[in-house]
Amino acid sequence: MASRKPSSPSSQDMNTAISRRTVLKAAGGLAAAATFVSAPFVRPSYAATTLRVSNFGGFFEQAFAKDVYPAFTKKTGIAVQSIPQSGSAQFLVQLGQAIQAGSAPMDVCCAGQADVIRGRQRGLWATIDKSKLKNVGNLMNGFVYEDGGKVDGVGAMAWYITLIANPSEFEKLPDSWTELWKPRASAWGLQGGGTSVLLDIVASVYFGGPSVLDTEAGIDKVIAKIGELKPNTKLWWTDEGSMQSAYQNDEVVGGMYFHDVSMIMKKEGTDVASIFPKEGAVLGYNAWCVPKVGEVSEAAIAFLDWSATPECHELIARNVGAAPLIDKSKLNLTEDEFNAVSGTGKPIVVASAAKVKHADYISAQMLKMLGQ
Repeated sequence: MASRKPSSPSSQDMNTAISRRTVLKAAGGLAAAATFVSAPFVRPSYAATTLRVSNFGGFFEQAFAKDVYPAFTKKTGIAVQSIPQSGSAQFLVQLGQAIQAGSAPMDVCCAGQADVIRGRQRGLWATIDKSKLKNVGNLMNGFVYEDGGKVDGVGAMAWYITLIANPSEFEKLPDSWTELWKPRASAWGLQGGGTSVLLDIVASVYFGGPSVLDTEAGIDKVIAKIGELKPNTKLWWTDEGSMQSAYQNDEVVGGMYFHDVSMIMKKEGTDVASIFPKEGAVLGYNAWCVPKVGEVSEAAIAFLDWSATPECHELIARNVGAAPLIDKSKLNLTEDEFNAVSGTGKPIVVASAAKVKHADYISAQMLKMLGQ
C-alpha cells in the first residue's frame, strides 16, 4: 500500500499506520512561522544526480516514494532513490559502522529527535551552513537542529499524542490531562516504558515544565506522580496496537494515544474523541539528517531546503498522515485535512536531551514503580 490519505482511510491503512508509529519519537516547540517566499525555478547543473533518501520501512517509505519525492524531482530534476530504513535501535550502530568504513547506504535519512541527539554525539551527521537553506525559516520554532552554529537536522514531519475518550462514558468530555488522576478504577490505557511521554505530561502539568527531568531527584518526583495513576490504569502500553485493541474492545474508556490514528479509527466507525487538553497535546517529530561522509552534495542540500516548503508539508499531511511543521496559515490545507493530523495551540515539549542523558535511570525507575 503506497499512501494513506486522511479523507479515505482503509483497514489496511490502519494496520500500516500502527506498525510505523513506534519509530517516531520526542517533540519540538511551536511558534509563528516565517513567510515563505517562492523564487523562479532554474534547473540546477546537478539535476542529473540521483539522491538516495531513506525513510522508515513499510508505509512511510512507500508513501513518500509515491506521493512526496516525485514532487521534489519535478521541481528540481533530481531523481530520488527511495530506501527502506530500519526503525530499530541498531540503525545508528549500523550507520556508524558504515560511516567509519567511509560510506553510507543513503545520502539523506530520517531520524527521531532522540536519534538526532545520539547521532550528533557519535559524530554521524554532517553540518550545513544555514545560509544554504533558504526555506528553513518556514518551519516553526524548535524544528531545526543546529550544532556549532550549523544545521545538522531539518524537521521532517510531526505527530500528536492526545487524550482520547469514549464519548458514551462521559457526561462531559474532559479537557485536561488531570482527568487521568481523578478516581476511576482500571479505566485508562497509558503509555509505559522509559521513553513514555507521560513523563513529559507530568513534568509540564504538575512541575512547571521539562527542567524537572534534568536531575534524578526531579525524575523521582515525576515518576512518583505517575505512580498515583496505577489504580486508574488498566493497560500500560508500549505497543500502540495493544492500546487500539483495548479501546475498541471496551477494556478502557480512553487514555493517551496518537491523534492521526484515532481519527482513522473514528472514520472507520469507532466512537472516539481525540482531545487536545488545555495544557497542550504532546508533539513529536522526525528530522532529515545527512550522514557524515565527505562533502555534502548540492542535491542533498536542495532536498533539505525543499523539505521545508509548504508544498512538501501539504503533501505529507495529505498522503502520509503526519502533521506539518509549518504554521497552518501558510498551508493550503482544508480544515478537515489539517484537523485529521494536527491541532492548534502550544504543545507539550518533550525533554529529549534529558531523557537521552538519563535513559537508563528513567527506565529502571519506571520498571521499579510499575512493579511495586
